[in-house]
Parts: sequence; structure tokens; C-alpha cells
Amino acid sequence: MIEVMKITNTHGVKGEMKAQYYAESMAFFKKVKTLYDKKGNPYTITGIREGKGCALVTMEEISDMNGAEGMKNVSLFAKREDFPPLPKGEYYLIDLIGLNAETVDGEEIGEVVNIIESAAQNLLVIKNGEKEVLVPKCDAFVDRVDLEEKKIYITPIEGLI
Repeated sequence: MIEVMKITNTHGVKGEMKAQYYAESMAFFKKVKTLYDKKGNPYTITGIREGKGCALVTMEEISDMNGAEGMKNVSLFAKREDFPPLPKGEYYLIDLIGLNAETVDGEEIGEVVNIIESAAQNLLVIKNGEKEVLVPKCDAFVDRVDLEEKKIYITPIEGLI
């Protein structure tokens, strides 16, 4: 399961909660309505809207401020198989983890083990033995992604690897 939201506080007395979400947009939660806590307990989103710097969320299982108070600092997860399908050639960042990275010339680099997300650009963390290589996830460096082959092809510059 993949963390997609964290409840940060209550909002009002009817069980609405403030949340930080990790999806590209709140539209994700219109398709993925069931989230789970670390113990596997399900929560069904009945409403989500934009707040000031956060999402405001209501859930079927939370009906008052006391219930919302118990959700503070709770991380919520979605099953990867519940993610909405994407058009051909598009993928979720989480799908890159576990891919074998190699140069466009066929030289093995290693395995993508993490993605560091930042405002400027995302970085692929590629592990090669004891060494980790950071590769910017942008068109200049990522030539193509082949999910069927489980490979990502990198165009390196001198000193990158």
C-alpha cells in the first residue's frame, strides 16, 4: 500500500478533517475513495475540498469532532491496484521503484530504490552495489521507461554515474 494522505487536524464539529495529500490533485480521491490506516482499517471518503493549504476531508466512519480528533496524525494508504488507470505511455512515480536502470547504450546502472520529490524536480535514487546514484527525472536524463520490461533508460552526462 502507498501513503496518499495524512490527517493533520480537525475542522469544525461535524467530523471534517484537515489533511495533507500526496496525490497530484484531489481528483485522485474522487476515484480512490477507500483508504486504509496502518492496521488495515478502511475509511471511505465522502467529501474532499480545497482548504487553506490543505484538503478538507469527510469520511463515512467519522461523524463528529471526537472521531476526527482520534484521526490526528494518522497516515492513510491506498492499494496500488485501486489507482485509476493512466493513458498509454504514462505512469505513476511509484511504478518506477524496482525498475532496472541502464544507459541508452546498454550499460547497467542499478535499481531504482526511491524517488526524492522536490519543488524543482524529482530525483531517482539508483542503487548500484554500495553506491547510490541520483539522477534527475527529466527528459534530458530519462530517455524512456518500459514498465513491461521493468527498465528505465538513462542518458548520462560525464560524472553522473
